Amino acid sequence: MTPRPHATSRTSRTAGWWGGRWALRCGALAVLASGAGVVPVVSAGAAPKPVTPTSQVLEVPVVAVDGTPTAPPSSSSKPSASSSATPSATPPGGGSKDGLAADGRQAVPSAPGGEPAEELATGPVRTKDFNLVSVMWDGDPEADVDVQVRVRTDDGWSGWQALEVEDSSPDPGTKEAAQAADKGSTSPLWVSGGADAVDVRVTVPSDAKTPDGEPAVSDVRTSLVDPKASVGTQPAAATPAASAQAASAMPGVITRAQWGADESLRLAKCSAPTYTGTPKVAFVHHTAGSNTYTAAESAAIVRGIYYQHTVVQGWCDIGYNFLVDKYGQVFEGRYGGMDKAVLGAHAGGFNGNSFGVSVLGNYETAAPTPAILDALARVIAWKFSLSQTDPTGKAVLYSAGIGGTNIRYPAGTPVTLNAISGHRDVGATACPGANLYSQLPALRTKVAQLMSEKEWDLRTTATPGAPDGTAYFGEQKGTALSCDWDGDGTDGLAVYNAGRWSIKQTPGNDDADLTFSYGSASMLPVCGDWTGKGTDGIGVYDPTTYTWWLRDTATPGPPDHKFVYGFKGTRPVVGDWDGAGRSGIGVYDGYSWWLRGTATPGRAGAVFGYGWPQATPVVGDWDGDGRDSIGVYAAGTWWLRNSITPGQPDSLFGYGAATDRPVVGRWDVSGLTASAATGGGSGGGSEGAGDGDAATGVSPGRGDGVGVWRTWP
Repeated sequence: MTPRPHATSRTSRTAGWWGGRWALRCGALAVLASGAGVVPVVSAGAAPKPVTPTSQVLEVPVVAVDGTPTAPPSSSSKPSASSSATPSATPPGGGSKDGLAADGRQAVPSAPGGEPAEELATGPVRTKDFNLVSVMWDGDPEADVDVQVRVRTDDGWSGWQALEVEDSSPDPGTKEAAQAADKGSTSPLWVSGGADAVDVRVTVPSDAKTPDGEPAVSDVRTSLVDPKASVGTQPAAATPAASAQAASAMPGVITRAQWGADESLRLAKCSAPTYTGTPKVAFVHHTAGSNTYTAAESAAIVRGIYYQHTVVQGWCDIGYNFLVDKYGQVFEGRYGGMDKAVLGAHAGGFNGNSFGVSVLGNYETAAPTPAILDALARVIAWKFSLSQTDPTGKAVLYSAGIGGTNIRYPAGTPVTLNAISGHRDVGATACPGANLYSQLPALRTKVAQLMSEKEWDLRTTATPGAPDGTAYFGEQKGTALSCDWDGDGTDGLAVYNAGRWSIKQTPGNDDADLTFSYGSASMLPVCGDWTGKGTDGIGVYDPTTYTWWLRDTATPGPPDHKFVYGFKGTRPVVGDWDGAGRSGIGVYDGYSWWLRGTATPGRAGAVFGYGWPQATPVVGDWDGDGRDSIGVYAAGTWWLRNSITPGQPDSLFGYGAATDRPVVGRWDVSGLTASAATGGGSGGGSEGAGDGDAATGVSPGRGDGVGVWRTWP
């Protein structure tokens, strides 16, 4: 192989040396379709702007003796009067009813021989367009109400559909629970395609009372919300590894800004988020209802749930920490930082030390799609990697008190749960639906597999930011290296573990291209272009005898070069210190560097101090001048010098986590999948040919990039 020109040479370096209601309950957002839809392509648009839903509120009056509402339902509009409508009431069919309650409200038998019940109804009402309908009342949030709704779409009137009482809730005793007290609501019904008329009927046991003796249900209203379903969303984004601090890749997430959250809605309720302890349990929920919605509508559904939770139910914010749709899109939920332990309102009594992920749709009747299970696994794996939680283990949560669907565990009761549990495990609910709940064992296994992936988050420059490419490769333990194994001018990956080499010639996924043994468990691996021929070879350094055993190729066999260089307590380093196109050697003792320009014994050509014992030495051509220089990595921060001299860092930035191992290379990431390249890789992307492209390929003089290798545990 012809040696590469000095300006574009990439010599090897070593890195990472040390290596009560069970049917549909669960915040049940029902979905009513008005015709089949296609999945549109979501494209990038202008900078995201908040989207403020508009609403209409209709009173639901009691039914008079003749079966008609006692008065036409009045309406109000939130947040602006311009969104209100002048509804028109049309008496529904039906004969007269017998019997009036003492307060004048209609009482009818709920069933032959059953207890008397109050019936309230709007009758058919023409309204402005809406996509979301729910029913709310003052009194008992858990009142035993039967709510039926039908809507008029372009296809005509729908059939009657039951709305379930909202079963997600804040923890008892919190400020959020106090300000939402004495308010009840159903979960909302999503109308795909929109509707322009509604008909609501509500049945309540006539003797239902609150503990104070007041009616359990009063002032019943219908909320009709237009969350602007026509407003698109922005493509999913991933938090840079420098801030994510995770052992598993953060999946691409559609942030609050991207799905159009109007932050004034939460700020009107609570000035700041509340944080809890380290998450021990991930609760899986579903929003229930039909699964008939398009990918483009998902952001509007999330906006509708956000409006429902804040404005209608009076909570601080949307109750869930994350939401997932059937297409695998992941949405940021409650405000406060996705990588933080934000206290949610999703599993009343057990929100502390947990987080909630809710899937849009009904999984009591439908099976979850592979995209759902993959997205759930990735977001849970990422969150658990932050807290180092074993997804297959158990955890103990202590009840915050009886409330919501928690009817079994008084305050302070310890409850042992799977680390990944369903809402039904702590509440009287079928959530997350039988079909999704049955997948939780497989989900735990999938999360564990993701957390055990050997993930390489690579940047093509020595700068902070999101990964330019993410690869999954290697053994679970060992030392990470990156060198040009095949002489194509770009670096591949390698993991050395107790004398065993696993080499990937181009960054990618799946199995190693080369595996062989060279060295031992007590030796430290190195790689470099010892002869200047353009292809990197392997080597090992014995820290007890200070002996280097080098081969000119990435193959097993007797050493091509063997010599002694070093002293007690030193670690080997390799770099093209003078830009000659071949690798020199050196040692680092935690404070000082002793460097030679060739892979031969002799006196050091450069000796200087830079670093400290807890830092890991790194070597790379940071500025693209064809010469390697030095740096150190510690706790996710890089201190880089552009020369082999002491002094202050020329570049200081964060990229990675305290437990990550640094790696340096000149990588072509164009063969990695788009999801991997944005930090949400699936681990299944195909490998590229290695010749790059304008955005991600290797260009002359680009210099080396930085990366981190992370494994679990």
